[in-house]
Amino acid sequence: MKKILIAEDDPMLADIYSRKFEIGGFEVILASTGLEAVNKARETKPDVILLDLVLPEIDGFEALKQIREDKNLDKTKIIISSNLSQEDERQRAEDLGANGFITKANFTPQEMIEKVQEALLDN
Repeated sequence: MKKILIAEDDPMLADIYSRKFEIGGFEVILASTGLEAVNKARETKPDVILLDLVLPEIDGFEALKQIREDKNLDKTKIIISSNLSQEDERQRAEDLGANGFITKANFTPQEMIEKVQEALLDN
């Protein structure tokens, strides 16, 4: 079973994503802050992280940077899930090592699962 860490500070969205990914066959770990996402990533070593950019404590960009600096997590796929969808945010996420970028408003939870599964297939 693939393990996904969902870093999302909106409890309703976190619950929806969690249920959808569990139905999709994933073991789900939740984090509601950027710092919690970094710590849980280090503790649980997920296969993939769905990372919001606007998070309390540290934002998604800083969380992405810290996760990418950890050599134990270098195989972990990280997909940004955000409503910030300007080209500069996408480019910054890519430069920091994100494997994909999903604009929340443009994707259903089912489409998010499909995007995550695609990322896991890419090596």
